Amino acid sequence: MQKHLIFLSAIIFVSILTSCLDEGKPDSKPTEPIVKQDSTRGYKRIRIVDGKSISQYAGKPGRLMIIADNGMYTDEIQQLFDSIFAKEIRPYYPKHPYFEIYQRTPKEFSENSKRLRNVIKITVSEKVPEGKPRMEVRKNYYAKTQLFTEIYAHDINELYTFLEDELFSLFKLYETQEWKREFYRHQRSKNQSTKRKLASKFGIRMELPDKFRYESIDDQYAIILLPDRSRQMEMKVGDALGSTKANFIQSGIMVWQYPFKDSSQMKPEMLMQKRDTILKYHAKHEIPGVYMGTQDHPAVLPEFERFKVNGIEGYQFRGLYKFTGRLEPSGGKFWSFHFKHPKRNTVVAVSGYLDAPPTMSASFDLNRIRAIIYSLKLVD
Repeated sequence: MQKHLIFLSAIIFVSILTSCLDEGKPDSKPTEPIVKQDSTRGYKRIRIVDGKSISQYAGKPGRLMIIADNGMYTDEIQQLFDSIFAKEIRPYYPKHPYFEIYQRTPKEFSENSKRLRNVIKITVSEKVPEGKPRMEVRKNYYAKTQLFTEIYAHDINELYTFLEDELFSLFKLYETQEWKREFYRHQRSKNQSTKRKLASKFGIRMELPDKFRYESIDDQYAIILLPDRSRQMEMKVGDALGSTKANFIQSGIMVWQYPFKDSSQMKPEMLMQKRDTILKYHAKHEIPGVYMGTQDHPAVLPEFERFKVNGIEGYQFRGLYKFTGRLEPSGGKFWSFHFKHPKRNTVVAVSGYLDAPPTMSASFDLNRIRAIIYSLKLVD
């Protein structure tokens, strides 16, 4: 297997916000922000502030709104944002970007909801001191868990240079917040019975959403089936209009373990080989003789990196799976984390899977899977 080292940093905010969201509160002026971080470059080049809003955020997952006059959002600036925020999540196919980017003018933004999840506002003005571009990242500004960043520069050239230096770090902050929103929501769900089963069987704990179904065949494997999602589709039969649910998204979390014998088991190619062995037995399709396997076409080989979740060191994988055997009826995406359990001398894998049609965005479902995986902790 070809090794691709793409580092996906998981920035954890200092405090976890756990109070309930107020879905009915309209847009309002945020409270006075509190400075959380200053620069050491002689002036406040970057600072992070907290607006303390408790309003519910708006908009679809995986969308980033750029607020800028058309003359400021030049082709070069757009290409820079696209190369970082809109890059595709490898090796998924069809291509799936981290963010879909939309640009609006300040006037257009002010006429609609300001409570969008992800907003970046660009201001180029002679009033900004020359040679002193700056960035202010506002958490919880118009809505709880919203990230609203304002970037100021004296001219376009300074803006471009500043973005070249700082945009990737800003991307990591926004990309982390996407799955963190689901993590906050999962924390409100208790699910104590399933948590006890995971702790007893695998020695792990995870934060889970509501309305899942837990199934376990033996001590080696368990699956958490997440609620299906669907989209209403209008259909016309003769002169009558009707609607039906179509385009189902199915997803879940599989957990498996096996005894640790030597370090060769922790090589990425061996982890993937063992994945296929276990899933051939446990992850069977409703069609007899069909089971889940890893997609190994050269164009979409799984990608991996050394990774750490809450102090647990292991490997993170992203790839495509397919149901295979005597037939190959369907397939989808997977995102998994494999590690050696230090207290039980076992190799444990937590693997989310997603079967979604290309007509529906999978951003919410991928973030829900990542939120579960990244909540992983060990228990005695």
